[in-house]
Amino acid sequence: MRTTIATPDDRRDGHLSDSVILRHIPPAALRSYADAMTVGTRHRSAERRVLGSRVIASCVAVMIALSGCTTAGSPVPTATRTASAEGLVIEFRQNRDQYASDAAIVRVGNGGDHDITIVGLELSGSAFSAPTVRDRSSTIRAGQTTDLAVELPPIDCDARDGESQVDLLLRLDDDSVLSAADLPDPTDALQRIRSATCTVAAVQRIAKVAAAPGIRLEGAGSTTVAVLTITAVPTGAPGRLELVALRSTVLLRPAPTDGGGGPPQDWPLSLTVDAADGPQSIELRIMPTRCDPHALAEDKVGTLFPLVVRIDDGPEAVMTLPLDADTAEALKDAVRARCA
Repeated sequence: MRTTIATPDDRRDGHLSDSVILRHIPPAALRSYADAMTVGTRHRSAERRVLGSRVIASCVAVMIALSGCTTAGSPVPTATRTASAEGLVIEFRQNRDQYASDAAIVRVGNGGDHDITIVGLELSGSAFSAPTVRDRSSTIRAGQTTDLAVELPPIDCDARDGESQVDLLLRLDDDSVLSAADLPDPTDALQRIRSATCTVAAVQRIAKVAAAPGIRLEGAGSTTVAVLTITAVPTGAPGRLELVALRSTVLLRPAPTDGGGGPPQDWPLSLTVDAADGPQSIELRIMPTRCDPHALAEDKVGTLFPLVVRIDDGPEAVMTLPLDADTAEALKDAVRARCA
């Protein structure tokens, strides 16, 4: 039995290169594992996860291809590369239109000479509390790059920031398996996702914070102003929550106050909530940030308001204000009314 590993040529100054190069795991050597990698169920059982983690821990580095696990005392053979998978580069990303969803992107670049067809994908790693799978078939043409949309696994908010990583298993149409750990994350998508998700969890433990359904309109035509209400309903759990401010977006900003001066860039909230309080609310007056023809036509994140919060006198953190789809569309209608 032979095991192939990343060679010294794969390292720069003692470190693995930024790109993860994946190579084939021959099907005969990992048939049992490939069979175990059943695709179609979103979350694996704890037993399946343990099995996968043991295989990865014993046989996989950041860049690795397996033809079997060596027994104790076995010599490590010279690494080899399989031509059909040579040059495959994988990255973890998230598109802007996915910010409000539990979705991300696995970007696959095929620098090899042959097309590859991915029939199964498993996303896992220390950043998540369980893996998730994707069972759609995707062909990556030679010399091309393709983005594969994946559902994010549940975030592990107890993991340390510096130790969080994304790992990947791919199953190809010939039943071979590709494996990579600690995928490159060039846009720091994982840090942004973890920060937003874990902030929401911490906030909602103390109070249910959201935009109330619907808006109220003031004025008409070019003077239209939308009035949005933010509510905070304490859960009774211990802790102190401060809603510091709501930031403007590329589409929406605060309407000018009666005091004159330039338009503010965010809405100061200064709303504090704890277990002893009753439900609280605050109204915000909103107008378009711009009225050019592309403002709505190209909008993807215009109703994703960054909400600045502070918990128990800790540092400020940012989450996206929960806002239902109908209310988001009503805000866009208000933009259309003012910009018509």
